[in-house]
Amino acid sequence: MIKKKIIISFFILLLGFVYINFFSSFVFPWQKDNIIQTTLNWGGLAEFPEKIENLSIEKDGNLFSRTFLIEFNANQIEIQNWIIKSKRLKSNMPEVHDEIKTYKIYPGENGSFGGKVSIDKGKVIICMSWS
Repeated sequence: MIKKKIIISFFILLLGFVYINFFSSFVFPWQKDNIIQTTLNWGGLAEFPEKIENLSIEKDGNLFSRTFLIEFNANQIEIQNWIIKSKRLKSNMPEVHDEIKTYKIYPGENGSFGGKVSIDKGKVIICMSWS
C-alpha cells in the first residue's frame, strides 16, 4: 500500500514538472540562456547590449509551436548600436506609433515564423515564434 502511494505521488510530481517545464510560461533558470540564444537566432538579432536592466523572459506554446517574449531596458545609445549590429534590424524600416518603433521580422531565421521587436525609448520588447 505504501509503495503504491509512493509511485502515485512520484507520477503526480512528474506530471507537474512536465507541465511546468513544457506548457507553462514559467522559465526555469537553466532555460534562460537557451531561450535568449534561440530568440536572437530566430530574429537575426545581435547579442544584447552589455548593460541591460530589468530582463524579463516568458515562453508560451505547446509541442507544435513556441513563442518567446523578452523585455529589457538599456540606454538609447546602446539600443541604437544593437540595432545596427542586428542583421534583421539594421536595414528594416520600423513602423512608428506614439514614439514606439516596431520592427517586423517575417519570416524569421532558421525556419522560425518570425515576430517583432518594439522599442519605446529605453525599453525593448522582443517577441519571436516558431510553428
